[in-house]
Amino acid sequence: AIVLTMIFCGLYCCCCFFRNNAGRVGYLLIFSLAAISLVLNYLLLSKFMAQDGSTYADLNNLLRDTITNNNFNPTPQPSELAQPATEPEPSTNQQTMQFAPWSACLLIKDNNIILPEWLAYHYTMLPLRRLIVAVDPSSKTDPRHILDQYKSIGMNITVWSDGDYWINGLKDHERRNFRVTNETLPAYAQDRLVYRQKIFYTKCLHKLKREKRTWTAVIDADEYIAFNYLDETSSEGVPTWCYTKNDFNGHPMEDRRQCEKTCSAFNLTCDMLHNVGFHCRIPECANQHLRKSFRTQLNQSATAAEHIQKHIDRQFDMHGCIVLARYLFSSRGSKKKMVGIDADEVFNSTLFHTLQHRLRTPLDNAQPGKSIIDVSRYDGSFVTSPHRLHEGCLSEGRAFVDNFQMSFRVHHYVGSWESFRMRGLDLFKERNYQPRWVADNTTPQYTVKEGTRTWLAQFASLVGSKEKALELTERIRVREEMEVEHYFNELSKKSLE
Repeated sequence: AIVLTMIFCGLYCCCCFFRNNAGRVGYLLIFSLAAISLVLNYLLLSKFMAQDGSTYADLNNLLRDTITNNNFNPTPQPSELAQPATEPEPSTNQQTMQFAPWSACLLIKDNNIILPEWLAYHYTMLPLRRLIVAVDPSSKTDPRHILDQYKSIGMNITVWSDGDYWINGLKDHERRNFRVTNETLPAYAQDRLVYRQKIFYTKCLHKLKREKRTWTAVIDADEYIAFNYLDETSSEGVPTWCYTKNDFNGHPMEDRRQCEKTCSAFNLTCDMLHNVGFHCRIPECANQHLRKSFRTQLNQSATAAEHIQKHIDRQFDMHGCIVLARYLFSSRGSKKKMVGIDADEVFNSTLFHTLQHRLRTPLDNAQPGKSIIDVSRYDGSFVTSPHRLHEGCLSEGRAFVDNFQMSFRVHHYVGSWESFRMRGLDLFKERNYQPRWVADNTTPQYTVKEGTRTWLAQFASLVGSKEKALELTERIRVREEMEVEHYFNELSKKSLE
């Protein structure tokens, strides 16, 4: 393309000098070469865009960020070179590898107490086998010794620091050298956290896409992806996904197109409403048989990967990014008979949030959702929100999602005071204050041919023994709680000096 451009300039000068028939022929050659040059430039640019996975807008953002980033280095980071792309993870269980394993992008700060349960749970229920972790530089605890233990059971884990993913933005709090102190305004501190999430998730998704991964969870360490089971014992009555939604009352033809598009996205069919307008036809959920049938469909799968692979839910085939409804679970005590139901006595159920805490916000009062994304279909666009990653993610508007015909949902646990202590008492009280809590008896289950069992029992089976499962979960938690207690004791001593 450069050579053709140089020839183009030379011929143009010649044609300007010879204003005769030869000059006219020269002009014809100029236009021909110019057209060839444009085509070659277009092909080169297209090849670059295909390799990078970025849109034109993303390219402009990348150029802008490169100019403003004083620390820009085109050389790959050491942590990226450490893990060869598409390297198969070793498996301790043949059953879980029948379906494509999941990946996750996890940003953590002082989460050592709850991290073992999060890892063990998703190792079992997704199954999670590839994890990229970014540790907030202000974190007072280091999770690497915990992560190393999970590498021994087949998880491919990479730990990043700011230097592995940070891109300086235009605002002060978007600069890498910006420091959050006690004098920093809360709004700036929150904006910096959100910016950190955006750039980390973007870099993480790009990395996983290059590794040819598939479904990826983008959630926090206190959040768990669970099957959206129907709790027939709940006092809430008919769940929100049973109500008629998306009525259309405009132009008939436009209505039908919009109705069919919207309804098909939620596994429903478009139907006429009183011969006037269109709406999504939803099953009569009050019918006990249909309610049980829906739950049975979910129970037919042991893991999230298996459920997706069976194509029971068409949403995963139609959409590469889906926002899941998220519900807050209180740290208040649940009824003793419900704590650790069906759990093995060798485990202390009070040390597991997923087994102990059963009080959640109502289904019609979801928090901003969280996304799961198939990175093989990720278009490379910049993450615009930690809740709804980009505009292409399926949701009913922004980051809020009704619990409506979704196969999965996200459980967000406030957790125990010991696990929350690093974040402060005020936030702990705020999270636990809700006008209404509902008892949720749908403990995350693992379905096998012999029936159902708790996810913890299945985890013990996957790692080979209950003793190994104990060492990887509650024993780590007890040690980490002691470390946190020691930290605050030292702070108390210093304050008295």
